[in-house]
Amino acid sequence: MVTPDNTQREAPLLSGSQTVKSIRDTGYKGTDYALAELIDNSFQWGDANTVLLIIVQRRVQGKRRSAKRIDEIWVVDDGAGMTDEALNLALSFGGSGKYDDRSGIGRFGMGLPQASVSQCKRTDVWTWQKSQPENASHTYLDLNEVEETKQAALTVPWPTDPSSPDYVAMPEWVLEVFKTHAVPDTSFGQPLYSGTAIRWTNLDKLRWVRADAMFTHTENLLGRVYRKFLTSVARRRSIKVAIMDGDTLGGPDVFDEVRPNDPLYLHPVAETTLEYWEAEAGADDGAGGMLHITDEPPFAEHISSPRDFVIRRPDGQGTSTVHVRLSLAKSRARPGRNPGSGTRQGQHARDNSGISVMRADRELVLEKTLAQEATDRWWGVEIVFDPSLDEIFGVTNNKQDAPYLTQALRLAREYRLSKDQALEQGLFDEEHPIAELYDMAFQLVHIVNTMKDEAKNEQKAASNARRSQPAVTSVASGAKKTRSIVSPTPGEADFANTKPNPDKAAATIDEKLKQDDVPDDIRGAIIANYRRGITIQVIEQPVKHAPAFFWPDEALNLEILCLNNAHPAYKSLIEPLRVSDDAIEKMSEEDAKRLLAQSADAITWLLLAWARYENEHRMSPLLGKIKEIREGWGRRLAEYVEDQHFKASSLFEGEDESQDSEGEV
Repeated sequence: MVTPDNTQREAPLLSGSQTVKSIRDTGYKGTDYALAELIDNSFQWGDANTVLLIIVQRRVQGKRRSAKRIDEIWVVDDGAGMTDEALNLALSFGGSGKYDDRSGIGRFGMGLPQASVSQCKRTDVWTWQKSQPENASHTYLDLNEVEETKQAALTVPWPTDPSSPDYVAMPEWVLEVFKTHAVPDTSFGQPLYSGTAIRWTNLDKLRWVRADAMFTHTENLLGRVYRKFLTSVARRRSIKVAIMDGDTLGGPDVFDEVRPNDPLYLHPVAETTLEYWEAEAGADDGAGGMLHITDEPPFAEHISSPRDFVIRRPDGQGTSTVHVRLSLAKSRARPGRNPGSGTRQGQHARDNSGISVMRADRELVLEKTLAQEATDRWWGVEIVFDPSLDEIFGVTNNKQDAPYLTQALRLAREYRLSKDQALEQGLFDEEHPIAELYDMAFQLVHIVNTMKDEAKNEQKAASNARRSQPAVTSVASGAKKTRSIVSPTPGEADFANTKPNPDKAAATIDEKLKQDDVPDDIRGAIIANYRRGITIQVIEQPVKHAPAFFWPDEALNLEILCLNNAHPAYKSLIEPLRVSDDAIEKMSEEDAKRLLAQSADAITWLLLAWARYENEHRMSPLLGKIKEIREGWGRRLAEYVEDQHFKASSLFEGEDESQDSEGEV
């Protein structure tokens, strides 16, 4: 038996400063996720209607030049506020007293301090209840002080009020902004307010150092995480963001409302962040056609949706139902030969790809296990579960992951075994939470694969329809618009004079194509393209023994190029270049080079034929007219090519799909 003496002391369970330093490096994927943790507190514990996020930037001098950098971040809400006791506990790790409260989006009691120290060294909190914000209680957490202290056990300073000599008051602009956006309680005769304000300073771990970059990325994440709160019919909440330049906010009304970001794309466009992206898109669909901006949701709910899965609760209190919704992109949302790579809509869908896992109406994680390919942007899955299943999903205390669901999806995707087979092979134990999730994961893998096949088949059908016409339908439309004003064709003049509505114009063009004996399937594709804004089309028509290789036609403002596919030139110049996407993928490098050389030869032969025709008339009185036609044709060609070059340049100067971290450190 060992007898204790004066040299033996019990070690503290947690070593103050070292524990806080370790917590700084745990958990949060970025500043946007850390801010979401603060907004959780506002919506659940504060019961706030409005949350204001203010990003303060100031100019700082670097080694070579000065630049604007984020200096402070404020989160201000109009919630219920806190007592001094609650405020003191709010900055204590695990001290909220609500660890096992599963009534809402919080639960773990780590949110405010853990999120704060992950981004900054100083956090100040003010809170007030049915009073004036000028009378708010204040406390703080300063990591510089923590590092300097010698105490094994650290404490949070007790809140101070305006009567204390150590009190730190909120800036006047914060008070003004709060009162502009908060709704006062007037039941006591004078306007009284409740709320909380949090300030981060000494920001040393931000993901983005520029305010505009943080604004863009934060808006997209918060809009997705809180989309249910932002669209609720019963009680709609609001998140507003503003950038403050130095000490100038520009007035209390400079806030932009965070719009919902629906990864299933089932909301009308005007109600979501997608409207911003489509407005930036110009209109190019990536194949030279026009992507028209409409308010129609770009995805449709899938036939397999919704699905319900019954899961046993870990507390033994019966079962809980997990709800699953699915969506698949409509064909108009995936325009172009390489849908998504060159469209804003495609870039937006790329950032939202995966399974959106929702806990208590708040997105927990956008799970990427089944979203491994570029085309996975075109389907959406939403899983909604109750906090009573937290242990089953393996919810982490920073509310960013559901690792057991991730593991179940990976096993189902990689092994493709039923639950009984997976248990037999020892992939998991029957008592493990994965066993509860595996059936759902197995079915989700099957459903997603089915949706992917449907999308591929639909895209292939659309591709085949396009392949029945030459790909030169993607010639520049901007040049045509300009030319139709400067020197309109008879059809364009008729269209400008009569101004038919879209349905009447489409019917007129359809009738003209019928008279020209254009087959029904090709006619239908042309009309569909016309409704999308494509006013240049190519039609192939076999006219045997005719000397003409091509001829022009038009119907209203639809410009038509007819190719004689019975002409010898077609079989030698065009047909060999009609190679399917699958064939291109299987081509060797030598075959691809040969195809490129043949393309160049085809263009040369066309020009040589014209040159020969002109030389044969060198001594003819028609030579002057022929030259005039050649030069006029050259001018038109230059307009189309230059417009196409301009559009390509604009694309390369825009956002690169691989560059997701502008302003990120």
